[in-house]
Formats: sequence, C-alpha cells, structure tokens
Amino acid sequence: MKLLDVHNLKVHYGGVNAVKGIDFHLNAGEIVALVGANGAGKSSTLRAICKLAPHSGKLFFDGKDLAAVKSHDLVRLGIALVPEGRGIFSDSSVEENLLMGAYIHNDAKIKTDLEKIYTLFPRLKERNQQAAGTLSGGEQQMLALGRALMSRPKLLLLDEPSMGLAPLIVKAIFDVLKQIAADGMTIFLVEQNAGLALELSMRGYVMESGNIVLTDSAPALLQNPQIRAAYLGQ
Repeated sequence: MKLLDVHNLKVHYGGVNAVKGIDFHLNAGEIVALVGANGAGKSSTLRAICKLAPHSGKLFFDGKDLAAVKSHDLVRLGIALVPEGRGIFSDSSVEENLLMGAYIHNDAKIKTDLEKIYTLFPRLKERNQQAAGTLSGGEQQMLALGRALMSRPKLLLLDEPSMGLAPLIVKAIFDVLKQIAADGMTIFLVEQNAGLALELSMRGYVMESGNIVLTDSAPALLQNPQIRAAYLGQ
C-alpha cells in the first residue's frame, strides 16, 4: 500500500526551478533513499513534502490529499521531519526537547516513549538535564531523531543525517535507523552519502538537476556502474 504518493512535484524559488516535475512513492514499511549530488534538489523535495517550500503538484499521504493541510498539522497525520541542521531548542534541556516532540500526545505512553528513546540513545539519558546546545553535533543529531520519534510517526523524513558527523557517530545513528525500520517504520532518507543510504534502504531514487533520472532496488543501484562511478567513487 502506498503511504506517500507524489505526482508532478515542482519546487520553485523565484525564477529558479529546484525540482522540475517528479513522481515517486513510498510503500508502508519501506526504507527509500533519495540520493544525488549537492544541489540536485533532494532537500527541496523533502521541504515540499513538509509544506516548507513553494511548490506545485499532488501530494497524498495515507490516501489523504495534502493540498489544504498546513505544515504544522502534518505531524498529527503522522509525518515527522529530522531537518538538516537539526533544529533543536538549544536553551532547553535534552528531555524538554524530547517532550516537545510528543506535544500532540497527552497520555501515559509518553513516559514509555521517552524510555524507548533513552534505550536507543543512552547518551541522551546520561545528558537528559543538560542544555541541548551543549551537546556535540552527533548528540544533537541523536536528539533531533529522538524528538521526531516521540511523535510516533507513520513516516520519518530524514534530511542529510550524516552531514558533518564523525564515522563512528554516523554508524551509531544508522544502526538505530535499522532498528526502527525493523519495527516497521516507513523511512524516506535524503542523503548525499549514496553508499550509506542505499545500504540501509530497500529502494532508491537518483536525482540530478531537479529530475529523478533513475530508480531501482537499492542493491541494483549499488551495483550500477554509473552510480558506482558518480556517487561511490568506484
């Protein structure tokens, strides 16, 4: 079943067409990667899904037309974004940041959700009363991911989660993504590190200059000579 269905998506900033009319979909329970060079239109695609960029085209989520849905209402439908740059609340504590992710819920499960995040990210538990701005970049990325998961999303959108992070931290974050994917979470991953993204994913879309130029299973893309030459340095 299609959880996200996108038709003829265009994103435009003034006279610049960042995304030029693309079609793609995510099935429930899939991990799908959108890969491509810097400036290909990947983040603009994600921002359009979240109603954070000027766009046209048709977006359907869980069968619902998103045309009239405001960006701040998407989380109630089950869409959570881990943005590029993380967007944490620096002066609030780690735990306060996590609880902000659960603002749409008011039930006893919030405490259980919090403990799940602390199990996934023990570092956050160790630092739960620290100001979020005092965390390292990797810890802030963990916090941004944890905050998104606190909303209990049906669809998790990730924008460049490995950017600027040390390889060990990237591995820790992607190990967590594997865990939540194994539990059935649908994940749409925008990532410049094509090899990393495709190793995690089931399918992939390759984007160049605002267009989707190739789509296939992730294993097939990893073996594709063009992809290996252009994105994997092989």
